[in-house]
Amino acid sequence: MIVVSEPRPRVRLVTLDRPARRNALDLAGFRALAAAWREVAASGAGAVVVTGGSDFSSGADLATFSADVAAAIRGGGPAAAVWADVHHALLRDVVLEVPVVAAIEGICFGAGMELAGATDIRIAGESALFSLPEVRHGFIASGGSVARLPRQIGYPAAMQVMLTGERFGAERMRAWGFVGEVVPDGAALGRALDLAELIAGHPAAAVRGIKRAVGEGVRGTLADAYAVESRVSDEVLGG
Repeated sequence: MIVVSEPRPRVRLVTLDRPARRNALDLAGFRALAAAWREVAASGAGAVVVTGGSDFSSGADLATFSADVAAAIRGGGPAAAVWADVHHALLRDVVLEVPVVAAIEGICFGAGMELAGATDIRIAGESALFSLPEVRHGFIASGGSVARLPRQIGYPAAMQVMLTGERFGAERMRAWGFVGEVVPDGAALGRALDLAELIAGHPAAAVRGIKRAVGEGVRGTLADAYAVESRVSDEVLGG
């Protein structure tokens, strides 16, 4: 479901590879993605690209995810550990010093958009669609978006995305600042790999220092926001 490769020197490529489900992530998928980030962190890579091929990700696999989580908890896994795996997969509460570039084609919904929101640079195909539809299902985007998105695109735009659950095109998301570049369909991966290779060619200490300094500049307030996000999510799910 998750494939890690090295298409260019010092560049890792993390591919969500479940096309039959439009790269929807079940619990095993989240855990595999979390393991992929650990592999990247230990690899010495200078940059990493995350992609899903023709579709970035349709989010959590709602057909199985809740049952998977319940089964994991019944099997002796504490709920906190299960959610820690999910949050690690979405790069929430995780310090990954390797710069991450997202190559986004097709749909980027739910947990897929949350993963994209955790990356450092985002390249989208012109027909890409973005959505956080969680509100329609009675819960919130608790993989980081409630905390991050208002900081990334501003309060009114973030609230429109999260409260309506509507779909937004790549150009709208670029105008809001969520996407850095919009390219022709099919070109996002190539452009992302070019950027990753450029970044990986710079002195590693400088690259990682920039990411660390920027992250530390906002981490305190983000940690507080994440705590609120988790509490509210628990309250919503608890009814």
